[in-house]
Amino acid sequence: MALSSSITLEHLPNEILASILKACASPSLFSICTRWSHLLATEVMPPLYKQIVKVHFPQGDINKQAIILDKIYKLEDELCEGEKAKAIFKQAFVLARTLAPMELEFKWKTQEKRYYTLANYSSYLININRLLMWKALPGGGEFLDQEKIKYLPLEKQGELFGEWIENHGKEITIVNLRGIGLTLLPPEIGQFSQLQKLDLIDNQLTTLPAEIGRLSKLKGLYLDCNQLTTLPTEIGQLSHLHWLYLSDNQLNCLPAEIGQLAQLRSLSLNNNKLSSIPTHIMQLAQLRSFYLENNKLTTVPAEIGQLLQLQELYLNNNQLTALPAEIWQLPQLKLLALSNHQLTSLSAEIGQLSQLQDLHLNNNQLSMLPAEIGQLSKLQGLYLEGNSLTNLPIEIGLLSRLQRLNLNNNQLTSLPAEIGQLSQLRRLYLENNQLTSLPAEIEQLSQLRRLYLESNNLTALPAEIGQLSRLQGLYLENNNLTALPTEIGQLSRLQGLYLENNQISMLPAEIGQLSQLLDLRINSNQLSTLPAEIGQLSNLQKLYLRSNQLTNLPAEIGKLFNLQDLCLESNQLTALSAEIGHLSRLRRLYLDGNQLTSLPAAIEQLTERLDLRLDGNPLKSIPSELKKCFGS
Repeated sequence: MALSSSITLEHLPNEILASILKACASPSLFSICTRWSHLLATEVMPPLYKQIVKVHFPQGDINKQAIILDKIYKLEDELCEGEKAKAIFKQAFVLARTLAPMELEFKWKTQEKRYYTLANYSSYLININRLLMWKALPGGGEFLDQEKIKYLPLEKQGELFGEWIENHGKEITIVNLRGIGLTLLPPEIGQFSQLQKLDLIDNQLTTLPAEIGRLSKLKGLYLDCNQLTTLPTEIGQLSHLHWLYLSDNQLNCLPAEIGQLAQLRSLSLNNNKLSSIPTHIMQLAQLRSFYLENNKLTTVPAEIGQLLQLQELYLNNNQLTALPAEIWQLPQLKLLALSNHQLTSLSAEIGQLSQLQDLHLNNNQLSMLPAEIGQLSKLQGLYLEGNSLTNLPIEIGLLSRLQRLNLNNNQLTSLPAEIGQLSQLRRLYLENNQLTSLPAEIEQLSQLRRLYLESNNLTALPAEIGQLSRLQGLYLENNNLTALPTEIGQLSRLQGLYLENNQISMLPAEIGQLSQLLDLRINSNQLSTLPAEIGQLSNLQKLYLRSNQLTNLPAEIGKLFNLQDLCLESNQLTALSAEIGHLSRLRRLYLDGNQLTSLPAAIEQLTERLDLRLDGNPLKSIPSELKKCFGS
């Protein structure tokens, strides 16, 4: 075939280009590509760098694909195309020599032009990947380490691969090629006739060979974290496939043949570039889990309603503004993830999802919830963070199985009394709202473990909070609290109490009853004293009292034998009691910005592993052991 000087590889018909590239991956690769390298020596073809791009990406925008290739080979942007081609070859040569020690050492300056050809690159590409794959197969490494094998040239070793599979690979059912550096999957993969699981996660594959379709018994194909831009049509031949994982690739479309995977249970397409959901996917009648997070979807087709077995639908982080009615008619749906969109409302039909257990709607633009939300009788997790909700429907109390309710970052000014009917609730997130009070009915949340109330406008807590007998964490930072109710002492299982940035001037003596407390943080309040009962917190490990108005500490502080962190910066302490020397487990003692003129000698008992900070104190004397630590 005679070629005009104006013809480039991009201008070749797709079917011709495909046959050339397919030939480059075949056993006769070197002889075929030698003819192409001759053409590259003329001005007929584009630069070698672009030809390399085309080997990896037979279709699509060559400029976008070049960016992916540069990422694979870690090439610097400022390199010209010629330098990039040279860098690619050098990496190939170095890798070849690690796999085949007797591979020819190239003389860059004198023989560069001779070896920088498409034929050589294609030959090295296929054979390097053959050996990478071979070494990862059971018994492959031992075979290649034989004296008669390992000193053969790379190409000669690669030619033996198919023969080895014929003799040793027919019974292999699981192949783990995860993270071994593959940039091409050798076509010999099709010879593993008994293969049921193929793990190719975390490689640099840009295409799959057509031979993948010969794996008729394959049940699991794992291709996450590669650089795939397309899938071969032959993937539709995998009639027994149950799990197809394609997350973290570069896919912007899928072949129609994917709809032929009649046994598929789970399809993962997170973190790709899909702008629409192909309708042929709706033929997957057995699909249970469908992952589409972090794509570019703007709509969901009505055909989604055909997936009658679907149990999990992940659509987080796309660009949806509305949902089809059919999505509310999926009879088996247990999890629906719709966070990070521009949804402004929910249809009343949401109540039809009778099996739903988890509903994720974080970071949308919802200003209200339909009353029908209360019909989701099996709901266990409801996530509504980052919306514009000003109130909750009273029907929220009908969610008798709810365990996790996230309402952070909304505009709630109050909670309905019906919140107390959520008898199974474990975690309640109400951070960054506009709450001024809590309903007394909160006492009914007998299973509550963690209550997040940071950044609201609370001025007081109801006495009923003491009834939360299973509470382990109470988060009250950034409110307007001036005091704590004495009932706080009834929280016998409380492990963390967070009160930073309030206006609390004193702690009730009952705080000493919190026998399980590990972490107490009261930074930036108005405390001038601590109750002696604080010494009863025998399990306390962290006590943060920064930026208060403390002038002294009670002697009982010395009873906190498990204390590790004591932070007292920016107070008005003029002295420390000798009992501080009893805190044998103390590792951090921060006293910056106080009025200390001296330290008790007992503190010397703590110096071995103590991080002691004293900046901003008018110290006049320091115990002798501390002088060694401070160099004076």
